[in-house]
Formats: sequence, structure tokens, C-alpha cells
Amino acid sequence: MQTKIMKEQLQARLQQLTIELSDSFDVVKRHLQIEGHDAILLFLSSLSDSQLISNLVEGLTITATNHVELTFYPGSVEKVKDPKKAVINMLSGQCLVLLDSSQYYFCIETRHYPSRSNAEPSVERSVRGAHDGFVENVILNVGLIRRRIRDPRLSVIMHKEGVKTRTDVAYVYIKHLVDPDVLNDFETRMKQLSETEILSERNLVEQLYGKTLNPYPHVRYTERPDICAIHLLQGYLVALVDNAPTAVILPTTFFEQTKQIEEYTQTTIVASFTRILRLIGILFSLYLLPLWIALVIDQNPTMLHLPMKNVHLFTFGFQIILADIVVEWIRQSLIHTPTILSSIMSFIAVFVLGDMAIELGAYTKEILIMVALCNIGNLLTPSYELSLANKVFRIFIGALALFFGQTGFCFGVFLHIVVLMSTKTIKFPYLYPLIPFSYKECSRILFGSPIRVNKARKK
Repeated sequence: MQTKIMKEQLQARLQQLTIELSDSFDVVKRHLQIEGHDAILLFLSSLSDSQLISNLVEGLTITATNHVELTFYPGSVEKVKDPKKAVINMLSGQCLVLLDSSQYYFCIETRHYPSRSNAEPSVERSVRGAHDGFVENVILNVGLIRRRIRDPRLSVIMHKEGVKTRTDVAYVYIKHLVDPDVLNDFETRMKQLSETEILSERNLVEQLYGKTLNPYPHVRYTERPDICAIHLLQGYLVALVDNAPTAVILPTTFFEQTKQIEEYTQTTIVASFTRILRLIGILFSLYLLPLWIALVIDQNPTMLHLPMKNVHLFTFGFQIILADIVVEWIRQSLIHTPTILSSIMSFIAVFVLGDMAIELGAYTKEILIMVALCNIGNLLTPSYELSLANKVFRIFIGALALFFGQTGFCFGVFLHIVVLMSTKTIKFPYLYPLIPFSYKECSRILFGSPIRVNKARKK
């Protein structure tokens, strides 16, 4: 009689879980009867490892036939009382085991997510150093970080966010090294996160810090685990989102986003030389074209001895805008064009940016040179988001210079600096260490320094 009641309760629990789930081909139910024990396995064939499921059944069979208490093997086991939480774990790829002798739901680790192979990020390449990168699997991404930092104080906290998506969001930090203000602020915002769907790291940042018209990124994005490891050792916090190959590093500043991994793989002189050249290139990408526009409008000669003929304001402005837009179109098309068709873009670029376009009067050689130099500076910028924000402000300052000459250029630069200073980050001003000035940090940015932990917090 007691056995019958237990079986009825087991079927009622299974029926409760079945109601929660929609009809799907990959929802698998298996009923086992071993030595008088009834067990039900519930899992997703699309997210669970079949070999681990087989080992689990084998372990149950062996322990039951040898009159040993049922043992789950292999994998970690979580005992859950709430059926809704059990369903969420099952939808994450775990196997649910229901026993007639227990009212708990046993969640067995059998996840095996489809994932692409590990490869170097296409937007953050390096000559020296590691050539691996994050993938769309948060577990593998955490492993890439742990492989570099084998410190028992490395903490990885996992949350599930979203009403429908229940996306895994992990944030990583090293105890006694992380800035407590940054950690407390992040954890407070995570607790207050509204019930919205999280599909990407950008989606998470918008939910945590809100949307803004300011084009400059408030956090740093990277697909390189070595960059994350360096920042963790320096007291930063790293957030990872499942299904996204990009990590979020916070807090950040304007100059922090101009650093590359190459700075840690070259000699001091070479690293300092390339770093200074990169900063000059970024500065050129912002102000060179607007400055030249202002000088041409005001007929102020330059040391380059570029010819300054009397220009028609509308024609001159249209040519510059057209050249910059064409370069942006080519950039975007190279990103979205299939690899097999990408070679065609070189032929198209020859027609729209070559001698034919110049002879037709689309733009002059001087305009083409200036636009090319500015876009090279954009490509020098390590942060993709920072380079796009710089391009937006370059066009804005250039428009002011076009209509108001040197006065418009000066006002645009002033307004740009005001926007940078007003950009909010969690801890530091956006232009730190330039404003407020810090000699030690400026020297570190220009000339580099060894990777050291913060002595004030490592104890």
C-alpha cells in the first residue's frame, strides 16, 4: 500500500513538471525501475551530454543491484525542493531525477552546450601573446580566466537573469584586490535589476546603468581572456554573459580603453614607442580633419603646403561628408559581407576611392588624404566602441568647423572635452589620469609598468 502511494506521488510530481513544459521533441522522459525503486529522468537531448546520461543510469543500476544506497554518478548534484527552480535547471541542460523515496528534485550536471571552437578574436588581434578568445559559453569563458589566475581567492558569482531567457550572468573578481566601492555598486545594481530579458552583454549594461545619448562606452568590452586576467589582478571586476563572447570590464576610463595586449608582450622601449604613436593616431582621428576644415575655410596655410583655393562652402562640405560616408560604408560592408564575396570589395573601393572618383569631381586628393588619415586613426583604436564614438564626434566637430571656421572648431573641441568630463563611470573620472592629473598613472599609461596587485588591498 505504501509503495503504491509513493508511485502515485511520483507520477503526480512528473505531471506537475509536464504541465510547466511545452510539447518539444527534445524533452526526454525516461522511467527506470531498479530493484523495486522507481526513478524518472527528465532532460533535454539538445543540451545534455548523452554519455553523461548513460553513465548516470549505469551508476543507478550498479548501486541498486548491489544493495547500496542509490548514488548519482558522475557530476555534481543539487537537491531542489522548488519545482519551478528544478524546471529552470533542466532547461539549462541539467538532468532531473525524481525518486519515489524522496520528495526532492535531484539536478545532475550533464550540460553540454553547442559551441564553436576557441579562436583569437578578429577585432583584437596580437602578434605576441595568447591567441585564444572567449566563446558563447560562459562556463568555458570562466575556465579561460581560471587557467590564467590560479588564486583560491578568485570569486565567480553566477546569477540567472530574465523572465523568459533565465540567462546565466557571472561576475568575477579577486577578494581583497577588487575595489569594494565598485563591487558593492555592481551587486546593488544586480539586485535591483528589473525583470527584463538579458540576451547580450550590451543588454546587461543598459539594464544596469541605463540608456544614454552619450556615445562613449561606460565600460570596457573585450573578447580576450588575457586582458580580463590583467584587469582582475589590478583590482577590476569582470562580468560575463552566457551566449555572448564578450566580457565587460569595469570601471573604465578613456585612456584605459586605448591600451592593447601588445604593451605587455614587447620590450619597454618598443611598447612605449607604439603606445605613444597609437595615442597620436587616436588624437588625429578626432581632430585632424576638423582642424583642416577650419584652416581651409579661414584660408589659413599649413606646414603641409596643401593648396587652399577659394572653396564653395556647400561643395567642400559635401565632398568631405561623401568621402567619410563612403569609407564608413566600405567598413560596414566588409564586416557583413560573406567571406567568399569579400574580395569584390577591393574592386569596389578602387572605383569609389580611386582616380576615377577624383576625376569625376566627387572629391579632391587633399580630402581623400585627410579622410584616410583619420580613418587609420580609428583603426588604431583598440576599443571598437571608443573608435565609433570618436568618429561621431569627429563628424560633429567637423560640421561646426565647416560653418564657423576656427571658432567652430575650438567650440567643438571644448564641447567634446566637456562631454568626456561629464561621462559617468563607477569610480574614476572618464579622463583620469589627465583630469584630475596623476603623474604616476600618466607615466604608467605612457611608459607602462609591470603587472602588480594593489598592495593596499592584497593583505
